[in-house]
Amino acid sequence: MKFEGFSTASGETPPVAYLLTTAETFPTDVLKTKSERTLISQNHNSEIINVYFAALIGAPVDNGDDYSVYRNMLFTLRDNLLKSPKCLIYIENGMRDPTPEETSIFAEIPQTDRESMLAAFLPLVKINGDPIREKEAASAFAKVTADVPDNELFDFCEKLIIRLSRCTRSNHYTTACAEIPLILFYGKITKDELIFLHFMSMTGMDVLYISENKAAEEMLKNNNFTGKMQLFSLPVSGEIPPFPDRLLKVKVATDAYRASKQLDEYLYGSDTFFRDFQFPKMQALTLKTTLDEIDVLWHEQAKYRSGFKVDGDRVTVPNIFAKISGVKGGDMDDYWDDIKMKLSPMTIQTRNTASYKRDLDNSQLRIYQNYITGEHIEIAKLKNSSLNKFQFLSENIQNTIFEKMQEAADSGFLKLGFAELLPQIIHVGINLDKNFLHLYQKYDFTKDIPKFIIIDAIEDTFSKSECIQLVLCNLLGFDIIVYTPTGYRNLETFVDDSAFESYIQGEYKYKISIPRFKIPNKIPEPKTGLFGKLFK
Repeated sequence: MKFEGFSTASGETPPVAYLLTTAETFPTDVLKTKSERTLISQNHNSEIINVYFAALIGAPVDNGDDYSVYRNMLFTLRDNLLKSPKCLIYIENGMRDPTPEETSIFAEIPQTDRESMLAAFLPLVKINGDPIREKEAASAFAKVTADVPDNELFDFCEKLIIRLSRCTRSNHYTTACAEIPLILFYGKITKDELIFLHFMSMTGMDVLYISENKAAEEMLKNNNFTGKMQLFSLPVSGEIPPFPDRLLKVKVATDAYRASKQLDEYLYGSDTFFRDFQFPKMQALTLKTTLDEIDVLWHEQAKYRSGFKVDGDRVTVPNIFAKISGVKGGDMDDYWDDIKMKLSPMTIQTRNTASYKRDLDNSQLRIYQNYITGEHIEIAKLKNSSLNKFQFLSENIQNTIFEKMQEAADSGFLKLGFAELLPQIIHVGINLDKNFLHLYQKYDFTKDIPKFIIIDAIEDTFSKSECIQLVLCNLLGFDIIVYTPTGYRNLETFVDDSAFESYIQGEYKYKISIPRFKIPNKIPEPKTGLFGKLFK
């Protein structure tokens, strides 16, 4: 049979050339005819067989309809190949071992020496009805057997020739080989099957290997002995489902939606612009500042602060944890104005004490021991228990609060004995009040930072629970100031000095009546510049 488009008058076998494709275009590239490939190739010699050889490993992230689109691409690929003039050779779940009937033709092959064995096998390398590819197969046979050890050579040649025969002996192959045949291998693959795919590509056939499991990725890289296989790797590895047998329903993106997604990627794929609540995770970084810098930084959004950083789905939030003792210049009017300017819609403000009336004793804390192993809180167990009062919150917020409880224990910021450290932290953590939780729900880690302001003008020091609450708030990303006009000790009782910055200004004031501040609806305008100073 004369192969259309090739001349054999010279007796020379036309070479095989490999065309480049992409992960997006190979489903349509492989459908191109011989003549179309000649036009797009660098060499326009019509006797050259232009083929594609590619592997698609893994699957897309199952985000919305992406995975369904991928599966539909596979179904459409095979469906289009079956409808095309090409011969499709489809292999799924590997190639079965040779049968006794198939191996019987090799019974007379000598196994005494390598040269005699190869010489006897070579005439059996046949592709019926396709003499040009048969010549290429003979040349490829010599190349793929060159490095096979002597003790494995017979079995290797036997399998190779039987597999070649299985792929090309059908009447459909004989009638359709005028166009470039394609082997689609789907699923798990062995090394000798991979070598077979290289062999078939060298004969002048398109070859595609597809697997959703990435276990074979390294093998494909290390055994790309022709150097011609293009490897396209998708991010997710999983079990290999059966090849899709139908189209799945997916949502179709409009042009406007695609444009908005492109704009979204352009704007929010950098470290400059961020979507609302783009990041589900955060890590607090307490700033070391001067007292004057607190005024400058206080209402500044997280993304503009020194130390802000994005790492995957987590951001580092630079926050403030400060104790300010004394009253600047002894002027109480200025002192209250300064505090008033620190208030914002994202503020919790308390007078003298936090939200805990008293500490629990060890017997009352015993209930929490069921959720502690060694030095760790069993977060999953606590989260699924009746003690978890946060189940109405999103998974991300719940996870963050429980993780920060453990971080508070690991931080070294709390001066508590080992026996009571974790139980006390659990008690405080699971009893955060709803005002706090509602505020935290509004917290976008790149934007306005929630505030916790305490004005303490009494002689009582802070309780263990109050100190734990402050450390938890700090680790959850709050800005905190403890105003102490008296200069007395308060949080130092149970919070280590390394956790916060301490400042002393002016003179100490006692017997102070603390005004009731109203939380504003917006951030106050700063009194800066000449007119601000003149008319404060």
